[in-house]
Amino acid sequence: MKKVLVAALGLLGLSACASHNLCATYTGVLPAADGPGIATELVLNPNGTFELERVYVGKSTTVFADSGTYSISDDEVLTLNSESMEISYYQLEEGQVRKLDNHMQPIIGSLSEYYILTESNTCNRP
Repeated sequence: MKKVLVAALGLLGLSACASHNLCATYTGVLPAADGPGIATELVLNPNGTFELERVYVGKSTTVFADSGTYSISDDEVLTLNSESMEISYYQLEEGQVRKLDNHMQPIIGSLSEYYILTESNTCNRP
């Protein structure tokens, strides 16, 4: 009986880890302080890494790229730890992610509904 319980808990632990590795792409235009927005693409890889590309709409064609690792908390907060030492937070929601502030809280105000990236692609895991 003890072995069965240990095996069941082990499988539960493995499934919890698997659910915290995503394979998805999220895109959208986030608000910018001095322009029409920031075209953003966030790619989450199943190995726990991400790539983030941003272009300031109407300002430049320069792509600002960043990458690093991500983690997901039990309350579905996605934390991006970039190689440039920047940390950012997103709330995972059905078919989208919502950018959070530096205190992991939803951004409020008249533009709050524009801090959303929509899932545009999921990849097939081997």
